[in-house]
Amino acid sequence: MAEKLDAVYLTGGAVSALLHAKHDGAVDGYPTNDVLVVQLSQGGASVPVSRREILAGLGIGALGGLLNERLDRLVATVDPVEDSLRSFERAFAGFQAAARMLPPTRLLDPMIGHVVLMDVLRRRATGRERKQLTVIQSRFAESLSWLGEEAGDPISASYWTDRAAQWATSVNWTAMVAYTFVRRSMMAISLAGDGFRAVDNAGQVLEMHGAPLRVKGLAAKQAAFGHALIGDAEASARALDEAMRLLDSGARDDEIALGQRSVVSDDLYLIFRVTCDIYLGRGDRVVPLLESRLPGLEEVSARTATITRAKLARAYANIGQPQEAAVVAWQALDAMKAIGSASAHGELRRTVPLLRRWEKRSEVRDVLHRLRSTPATA
Repeated sequence: MAEKLDAVYLTGGAVSALLHAKHDGAVDGYPTNDVLVVQLSQGGASVPVSRREILAGLGIGALGGLLNERLDRLVATVDPVEDSLRSFERAFAGFQAAARMLPPTRLLDPMIGHVVLMDVLRRRATGRERKQLTVIQSRFAESLSWLGEEAGDPISASYWTDRAAQWATSVNWTAMVAYTFVRRSMMAISLAGDGFRAVDNAGQVLEMHGAPLRVKGLAAKQAAFGHALIGDAEASARALDEAMRLLDSGARDDEIALGQRSVVSDDLYLIFRVTCDIYLGRGDRVVPLLESRLPGLEEVSARTATITRAKLARAYANIGQPQEAAVVAWQALDAMKAIGSASAHGELRRTVPLLRRWEKRSEVRDVLHRLRSTPATA
């Protein structure tokens, strides 16, 4: 699978490298489940380290003691920083490709290993190169927060959101700092179904001085989702109109990398609109729109298609079609086994109260039982 992704997305072997590093056994007395491998790109030298020590060190901004010495020795032979930056960019592209169709748990440790390498190199670098390393490190952290969210792990998701904000702040990257509040709004919906908290986090961006228009647009979109979950249709419509206006304003170079990137703009805007409709209990105009676009989404991103299919199940339930809702929910659960998606699981979970109306139907009863016994991730 990794080799196929490299070929399709032209990542130069980055996906294979991401998934290559493995280590069996304990390290310095730490249990096996606390070990991750920090590996140079393209199958280079590697060092097994304690995950807990790494996360603690990154959190306080200091990798110290023996751990620091081992990592310093590892990077002593790396190529110049410019070459390393290109390698990290390829790895990031590989991650984006892999995350569209692989379980998040398969990508977390390899991505953390790359972040550790960046941190060691960043401490050695100065000037422009140091800033470039900090920016790519912040991008990795933001993506790791999304992986943690998709893995159904709010602690991991919050930790990496904080790291993204921390590193972005250190280089005055306002777009990323603002976007971390968008991420928090996303987590409020996907992990907690909390529309009020989603609106509050989005509002932080909308009121933030200097926040880029595109990031404000993404925040307004989240506010629209939050208002819809609360049941305030008028506020949701106003927020969505504002989101579309802001998102149509274009983006600066430092904003382009932020936000949903797996589907083209027209389909993305459609998903925003129909998501609000679904959360508001509508479905008549939603069902045909999503049904017609699912094949195209599946070609681009299995993950986006799975989340969309889960929303479609809710749309069918909204309009009183339990058989179709059960069939589509079953299909979404099948897809979740392959990719793992707490977001899709959350969308299906919100459908449960509606499906219970028809629990006497065997297909509904079966899918409810399966959903109750299915964890949020694969």
